[in-house]
Amino acid sequence: MGIRLVVAAPQPGYASRLALYLKERDPLAEIAAFTQAEALELYLRSGRGADLLVVQQSLLPAVGQGARGIAKVVVLTESGASEMHEGLPAIAQYQSLPRLAAEIRRLAGASRAAKPSEGAELWTVYSAGGGAGKTTLALNISRQAAERGYSVMYLNLEALCGVGPLLGGGESDGGETNGLSLLLYELEAHPSSAEGRIRSLGARRSSLGTGCLAAADHPAELLAMTPERLESLIEALRRHGGFDLIVADPDGGFAGWQQRLLELSGRICLIAGDDAQLLRKTDSMLREWGERLPEGLSKSTFIWNKALDEPSADALRLPGGAQWLTLPYIAQWKRVSDIGALLGSAAYAGGVDRLLDALGYGGPGERPAMQGKSGYVPRPEGRRPGGGELRERVAAGGGYA
Repeated sequence: MGIRLVVAAPQPGYASRLALYLKERDPLAEIAAFTQAEALELYLRSGRGADLLVVQQSLLPAVGQGARGIAKVVVLTESGASEMHEGLPAIAQYQSLPRLAAEIRRLAGASRAAKPSEGAELWTVYSAGGGAGKTTLALNISRQAAERGYSVMYLNLEALCGVGPLLGGGESDGGETNGLSLLLYELEAHPSSAEGRIRSLGARRSSLGTGCLAAADHPAELLAMTPERLESLIEALRRHGGFDLIVADPDGGFAGWQQRLLELSGRICLIAGDDAQLLRKTDSMLREWGERLPEGLSKSTFIWNKALDEPSADALRLPGGAQWLTLPYIAQWKRVSDIGALLGSAAYAGGVDRLLDALGYGGPGERPAMQGKSGYVPRPEGRRPGGGELRERVAAGGGYA
């Protein structure tokens, strides 16, 4: 059964369009829409309940103390902020439909506290050497999956994180810390506090439009990481975050927690390119996987990055006759002073769009079905229309329920 969702906004066009969009993306959902305070009050007094009530701020007084059976209340605000309103989580009312739907689905998922096996799929973006473009790809996958309507967590597991300005908050820019070490400590010492912190991650504002978690600016941040702590972290994110997709961006390496991360991943995006040293390292790594991570080959997507053309005849022959997917070389990125420029290439975004389509994330809707803890089943449907913005601001006199 899908989620039970109530949408309340005084504009009939807005309420009906949002309800229809959410229903299209989740056909199993039970969705009720209201535009009049009286009808909303009557529904709430009936005690029929819902997983989530999304209410425009002008109708909030109608909720009062009558939200019996409502697991969570979220406020639609006319301001541009998506933070808190009168002590309740808030979502900006006027934004793109996919992003609005993604925030609603994340909050609905968090309120239902899904089991780990029903939670987010984990993708790891990985390379055998530095300079392959791993972080750039992870950032763009995260942003573009979020733009398609999925609720996404970008998880940076590098000893030195260089993309802090894109993530928002964090120790390096004076905001509230979202440090990895603190969360790992809380998972062991104060699980209830950790759950609350994880639920708040998806609401953080960033240039990606996703939830974000990164280590601090010190290499020692990851010294405490073990395979067991890594697994605890991933399961907690799956259980409490309400995400569809977690995109992990680790340092290279294949020992300890890095190997466990790859074992837990439903999809590994393995990057190489037209570089002799990187290809040799990739070849050695794949041979190592054959002995220690045999399932890694079957769940890997092989990406030829910074491509000027199709891979040459000298490119690494992939196991099982697998083919390279290509991402273009972006000359403007040769000298980049603003990290945000890594999100601004239409050519690269087009390549990532094709990658998401190939991996079954072609449009908003139900997540790919999970096979056990790390399985992956692609969905056949492609990108769907309807990614416009909801702009109706004039309250109507009529009712809709």
